[in-house]
Amino acid sequence: MSNPLASSSTDSKELGENNGTLNSSSGPSFMFSGPAATFSRITSTLRIPAGSLRSSVFTLVTSTVGSGVLSLPYAFSSTGVLPTVFFVFFGAFIAYFSIWILLTCSAHSSMEGYPSAKTYQELALRSGGPKLASFTKWILVVNLFGTTVAYMVVIATIIPAAIEAMVPGVSASSWYLQRWFVLLLVVAIFEVPLGLMKQLNALRYTALIAIFWSIYLTVVTVTEYFGMCDDNDPDAAKCFASAMKDPKILWGPATFQGFTTTLPMIIYSYTCQANVLPIYLEMNRPSPERMLFVTKCAFTVCILVYLTIGLFGYLTFPDDIMGDYLLNNYRHHAQVLAGGFGLVVSVAFCIPLFVHAGRFNIMGRKKERPMTRDEYQQLENQIMDFNQNNPVVHEDDDGNVLNLQPTTPTNAQHCQQVCWCLNREVMHVWVTLLWLGLAYGIACTVDNIAIVIGILGSTTIPVIGYVLPLTFLLRMTNRDQYMLQKAAAVFFTVVICIMCLTNLGYSIKGYAS
Repeated sequence: MSNPLASSSTDSKELGENNGTLNSSSGPSFMFSGPAATFSRITSTLRIPAGSLRSSVFTLVTSTVGSGVLSLPYAFSSTGVLPTVFFVFFGAFIAYFSIWILLTCSAHSSMEGYPSAKTYQELALRSGGPKLASFTKWILVVNLFGTTVAYMVVIATIIPAAIEAMVPGVSASSWYLQRWFVLLLVVAIFEVPLGLMKQLNALRYTALIAIFWSIYLTVVTVTEYFGMCDDNDPDAAKCFASAMKDPKILWGPATFQGFTTTLPMIIYSYTCQANVLPIYLEMNRPSPERMLFVTKCAFTVCILVYLTIGLFGYLTFPDDIMGDYLLNNYRHHAQVLAGGFGLVVSVAFCIPLFVHAGRFNIMGRKKERPMTRDEYQQLENQIMDFNQNNPVVHEDDDGNVLNLQPTTPTNAQHCQQVCWCLNREVMHVWVTLLWLGLAYGIACTVDNIAIVIGILGSTTIPVIGYVLPLTFLLRMTNRDQYMLQKAAAVFFTVVICIMCLTNLGYSIKGYAS
């Protein structure tokens, strides 16, 4: 069988070309509804042609870099500089490998006359049926909810610290600077009204704001380090060289627990797999080679940001780095406070996007009784039949054409007629309030974003980024295809899962004590 990934090689001169039009995604991706469509307006404003290689690189970077950068200095302190640098490159490699798996599965999903799968749920449906699709949907929902909690923790920790630093005479013990009160105000004033809205197109630009503040924090972190070096040694370069000769800084504690703490944080920082397929399929001339070239460029930017923030954030406070490095004593410098407030604004406006994406996954398809074989094939038609002139026709065992428009009311429709609380408008409100309320309650009890990132990196992220792609590859390809790649994928997935589950055990034990 020929390799479905075979296509023309990537031409670097195409970087920025626009030889086609953008085809918007028909449904939401993991976090946002059609990320390439989201950024087409931004990139057109910046004179970056939509669907070009540069546009795709920009989109993938914004889908990858997030609040995970705040815990990277803590990761450096857990394992030392050299092991963490290795983990940063290793995380980029395995994320790149998982993206290759997704592109391979997408190519195989189009070999039977169907269009290429655009989302994780479509890949899950085609490879494992409705049960795997349902599992995939809910694991994505849990991850979105966990990310909401992580962003709320950022808000609840940075705002009180920044106000205390900026306003003379204000104490962190004041009632109006308590975490629960600050977060309650933000949720009530911003998150609930925006989360209840049905359209949030303008807020999709917050991803651009987030990447801007990430770059800004990178520059500020470096300048703050060398500024503090000047206080102790006029020769800043000598100060840096001296620090890099310290074995404690280079190798850290060198414990297994430290390694299992760092790896989930790094894995979380490279989470973008569920956004890859929409970006790939909305390129001007999509091909696996072009998308892999985009991934290399985007991950190069991510590596530079992660190494810079992680290294210099750690070197600034090598003895007592906090889970959110912005909470360290930066001596009330205005540029650091500005970076913290800018990050708070960007994450505050990202939370409604997570609420919308999670609510869509929960309410997007009405919950009915377990699907029969006929209903499952009807669902296949709704997802896969893209050519209206020549639709794919399914038949039952007796050769009868299946009815694509069932006329009998579903269980969900009948229940909605009986119980007003199951009305979709009411459910829209209930799901939103329950989502934000639960996230608020958890965020009030967690004071360290590294804990949330570590838990997500130990549970949902390995499943989304590595277990599911491996499952798709094994089920959608022949046994004799990609033998070496399958063996490598199994090895990496097992190692990642073992280390992540070990870190989860350490986290539960430490949090309980």
